[in-house]
Amino acid sequence: MAGKKLSTQEFLDELNRSLKEHPGYEDWMQFVPPPEGVEPDTVEGFERAGPQPRHSLYDLVALKVGEAFDMFPK
Repeated sequence: MAGKKLSTQEFLDELNRSLKEHPGYEDWMQFVPPPEGVEPDTVEGFERAGPQPRHSLYDLVALKVGEAFDMFPK
């Protein structure tokens, strides 16, 4: 079942809001847009900032938000 459609910026905002609300959140964690002209290497299309970009909390939050919302344009 498709979720509510969000713009790219709204989707990014929702990722960061959900990340900050999680009890495992650390101050350095943030989803950011990829640099101009760079193809993102993540499914959701955003880079993971901070000293531990492969932290599992990013995947957990991205999965939760991705299931609840659709991003457009894809």
